[in-house]
Amino acid sequence: MYTDRLDHTQIRPKKEQGSRLSRQARHMRRGSGGIHLEDITLSDILHKLWLGLSKLLVALRYQFHRLTAGVFSNVRLPWYKIAGVAIVLLIVTKKDIQFSINMKAPLSGLAESNSSQMSLAQPIALRAPGAVQIDEQRAHAYIKRFSKVAAAEMEKFGMPASVKMAQALLESLAGEHPRARQANNHFGEPLSGQHYNSAWENWRAHSLLLQNEYPGLFDAGSNYKQWARALEKSGYSNDHQYGSRLIEIIEKFQLYNLDQF
Repeated sequence: MYTDRLDHTQIRPKKEQGSRLSRQARHMRRGSGGIHLEDITLSDILHKLWLGLSKLLVALRYQFHRLTAGVFSNVRLPWYKIAGVAIVLLIVTKKDIQFSINMKAPLSGLAESNSSQMSLAQPIALRAPGAVQIDEQRAHAYIKRFSKVAAAEMEKFGMPASVKMAQALLESLAGEHPRARQANNHFGEPLSGQHYNSAWENWRAHSLLLQNEYPGLFDAGSNYKQWARALEKSGYSNDHQYGSRLIEIIEKFQLYNLDQF
């Protein structure tokens, strides 16, 4: 009996030791380089969080008593609730800060995009002295709208479509001049005071004006530069830089391509 009892007491510690070892083994894993690292379980994480919360609670209580000079030392406050609210406020504040920072990027991108678009819409000033300003976007829209009309007038009367388009752009400010908007008059002084039922009717009247009143212009052939200088010398406009302005508009918007229709 003594022997059996001795064996039993010797065996039980070995089983308990083996159980502890097995529990430790479950918390161990093999890392890189053969190093054994302890696994972090959910209970470990919760325990760490609880310790951190407890420390935060102690710090809050200390700061509160220090600031109030112990006036509320006999008053029991829900410190855990206060700590929880403080943590929530901290998280929300951080999120708000991060959100405001992230919002700056798209807004700044949006601002750069708008500024680039506005720069395209800025009026272009011709280099000639006393030059008028023409909105570049409106100019492209105007050219697209009247390119076939300019080509048709060139085919019928013989003046370069590039010159005709440049005159219309300059004298109507790409269709934005009140005279063009209210009276369909796109060609200014020579047809001043007249009202037209349509822009096409006005374009045709201008071609007839050039043919009847300035027949010498057609000696310039299809060369837009010669036409522009001839218009300047003909007395068609009182602007002494009229020819230079036409040439600049033609070359800026590559209106000479219209002469290939």
